Amino acid sequence: MSPIELHVWNRAFGLPSLDPECLAAIAFLSSSIPQELWVLVESNNVSVSPNGSLPALKDGSHWVGGLDAIVSYLNSKSSGGSDIDRDLTVLQKAQSIAYRSFIRKTCLPIVSLSLYVTSKNWINVTRPLYSNFLPFPIQYEIPHTHHAQAVSLTAHLTSLIRDIAAEESRPLQPVSTSFAGITTTTDKSNPQEKEKITTRVRLRNLLADFLDPIEEKLSGQNYFFGGTSPTTIDCLLVGYLSLLLYPDLPSAWAKEILQQEFPGVVAYTNRLMSSYLSDNIAYGAPDETDKLTFISWTKRTLESSPQSFGLTDNIPLNQEGYKTQSTAFWVAVQGVIGLAATIGTVLAYKASTTGGGVDVGLKEEAAGKEVYSASRGSGGDVENTGAEKERLPVFRAEDMLGL
Repeated sequence: MSPIELHVWNRAFGLPSLDPECLAAIAFLSSSIPQELWVLVESNNVSVSPNGSLPALKDGSHWVGGLDAIVSYLNSKSSGGSDIDRDLTVLQKAQSIAYRSFIRKTCLPIVSLSLYVTSKNWINVTRPLYSNFLPFPIQYEIPHTHHAQAVSLTAHLTSLIRDIAAEESRPLQPVSTSFAGITTTTDKSNPQEKEKITTRVRLRNLLADFLDPIEEKLSGQNYFFGGTSPTTIDCLLVGYLSLLLYPDLPSAWAKEILQQEFPGVVAYTNRLMSSYLSDNIAYGAPDETDKLTFISWTKRTLESSPQSFGLTDNIPLNQEGYKTQSTAFWVAVQGVIGLAATIGTVLAYKASTTGGGVDVGLKEEAAGKEVYSASRGSGGDVENTGAEKERLPVFRAEDMLGL
């Protein structure tokens, strides 16, 4: 029997994927299923997933999309054998559901702000990553879409984003902060230093909104709910926290704050990462029909074109929905037109510089009479075809035109 395939976004930052939900799915399979029963596939192809996003699980001909659906499917398939939450109490299972929502709602904007919206990190690190594993011209559309989604997720942090951008124009020094006060060796009399400290405090508070409850719940335990083995919450946490802690970024405010202010969370993340996101994962290659290609990407985009034009079952989308769904379609159209225009320009230039050449009419007059009229043929010489019999000097068309 063929092993189960877990399709994810490509590896990055020393991690097996650049997406937090994909990392969480990898951690879940690593902790619940023997390695010989599954392989990791870097497909980057969302069209294979029933819900249009990765991670996606392929079991024979059956596909399952999304982390929660994958967990439910594998637990059902194994009759509870892969259920790593089976030892939780009823209250803990209810808390697990609530914490999943809390993690996604609070940490996803932080990950988006760090990797996609902080301009230094996006331009110098995250954006170039996509060019390494996506084919042309898809490498232009997919990063644009992910960046647009990140901007949307962080829309409530507009003023903080502006402050980060202002800081990026100056050298960023680590600043130790806390809610009670600020401990720093920088010159507080300098307005720029004051602004820098204020921005760092706001970033620390943003992370604390997410990490304070997590750190309090951990309380030195190896796993979120205690015990001797991870649960799905641990898998989700390591997926998100690892993207704050491990990427080597030019504006590494998230890593610095984690290391300075939340050492317990850092130790917890390191422990889970080494156990469930290790280099021992077996990789597989996608089937030909599952690969991300220009044809499959274009087909997916065109299949969604009715929604892209602003209609879903003949019901107009609202303005924001229209903008979101139309992005991929119009970028695809622009990509195809641009590619065709480039090829046409090259062919036209080649045709103009080979074969028959370009005809250039030349005419000289003296005392109101036409002396000669000539044209440049394929060889570029000028022939005397005028009314006068006297032959004038022959010039090359290139010389006449200054070419």
